[in-house]
Amino acid sequence: MKKTLCMLLALCMIFALAACGGADRGGEQEPADGGASAPQQETGEWKREGVFVDENENLLSVIWMDDVDEPGWYVGCMLGEDWLEDSYGGIIPQEGNALHGELPSSAEKEPLTVTVSEDGEDGLLLVVDGGESYHFTALPEATIFVSINVEGEGNIEYAEGEEAPEIDKDYPYQSAQVNLAEPEVYTIEAWPDAGNVFVKWTKNGEDFSAEERITVLLDESADFVAVFEEDPDWQNPVMNFIGEYRCDRAHALVECFGKEEAWITIEWGSSAWENARWDIFGKFDPDTLTVEYEGCRKSVIVYGDDGEIKSEETEYEDGTGTIVFNYDELSFTWHEDQSEYGTDMVFEWIPVTE
Repeated sequence: MKKTLCMLLALCMIFALAACGGADRGGEQEPADGGASAPQQETGEWKREGVFVDENENLLSVIWMDDVDEPGWYVGCMLGEDWLEDSYGGIIPQEGNALHGELPSSAEKEPLTVTVSEDGEDGLLLVVDGGESYHFTALPEATIFVSINVEGEGNIEYAEGEEAPEIDKDYPYQSAQVNLAEPEVYTIEAWPDAGNVFVKWTKNGEDFSAEERITVLLDESADFVAVFEEDPDWQNPVMNFIGEYRCDRAHALVECFGKEEAWITIEWGSSAWENARWDIFGKFDPDTLTVEYEGCRKSVIVYGDDGEIKSEETEYEDGTGTIVFNYDELSFTWHEDQSEYGTDMVFEWIPVTE
């Protein structure tokens, strides 16, 4: 999966840069200052450009950039697993029959000084000054184009081979594109958002499978769609805990929000005229009965003698913490990371008849 994804990212990076300057070397270039045309590689014209890959799926891209200020060869490379942290790119000059220069990091790493030269009939050799050498071959031109999408509220993940893909529920995909130069086996998996159910996979608009995980030979261009529908029997699991709770002088109100979120308001009376209030919103995990939240707003409310709000001042709006519910005792434990007391507070449910 890394090869396909990173190839697309590299191409996107190239085309985005090309849009700034253009990659047309088909004729004489009009100089910005009215002088001579941009040189067309006078000493052994450089001809190898495109996207290249090595045996470890590192990537190298080389493309001519006809930038007004600095026309030249743009070299981009990804030398590692992380497409952002391990990526470098910039325009470097041709020296003799090689490209040599400094490539800035796309993150905050030190730049690399590299030399790129021809390697074999259609490959490239990248040598990092004081570091390793990488042998790249031209990436085969894709002829099989497969899209993976969703219909309804759900997610997808995919991986090369027959093993189940690793699912990242914090950052799931709703669409993907796999471009191949030759047929390969892929495993694709779908799962619904809360309050929805998986229905089926379709291929090119026709029913394909009722299984959430499918292993398929991608040997032709196709469009796979994971179809989801709302679950008519779904109930926000926070419904089991809605109501009022208290802990000493603190009062809490637990409410539902959306299909799986909880909205919790906690008020703590420091005096008869002043209250501290926390507005907490977060996703409820039904497996751990926990709400991990961020972006909590704490405000201090001052009341007048008539009971009306006299002032309301925000203390912070980036509060974080956790609330863990106890189903058997109908209570919850509140841990506020910014707490000045350093202890967790246990709130007990207030029966409606009280």
